[in-house]
Amino acid sequence: MNVHVVSVPPLRDHLSDLPELIDDFLTATCARFGVRKRKLDPEALETLMACRWERNNVRELRNIVERMIIATSGELIGLEQVPAEIRETAPLPPGPGKRTFQELKAEAERQIVLTALERNDWHITNTAKDLGLADHASLLKIMRRHNIKRD
Repeated sequence: MNVHVVSVPPLRDHLSDLPELIDDFLTATCARFGVRKRKLDPEALETLMACRWERNNVRELRNIVERMIIATSGELIGLEQVPAEIRETAPLPPGPGKRTFQELKAEAERQIVLTALERNDWHITNTAKDLGLADHASLLKIMRRHNIKRD
């Protein structure tokens, strides 16, 4: 029975996938419950992104999304609907004015590129294709901008 082994990395190793996973879970769960699709507040998303995800699985994330939908009466899922155990394990998000949108965007881009590079064993051409970039030169430019180098 052990013919094909599929290795799935833990959720904490591919946090860049979290927004898309959450959106998919929101869509599917709201459809299943027969309610209008909820939206996630950016502060709630930051808290979920900062979580350590100790249990390593996507099922845990799906269950948390379901709990947040049930706890929300409006269309926006706020930080207060994020379960206490998640809020307590996540570091506090930076206060207003401490980090600009551009800084947050640059850090997200850097993390996405690093994750993709690791997923593709630092193969530049494959990583560029994986990210949907025009060519490897585009990826190299992004890597220079973020000072990303293989150790």
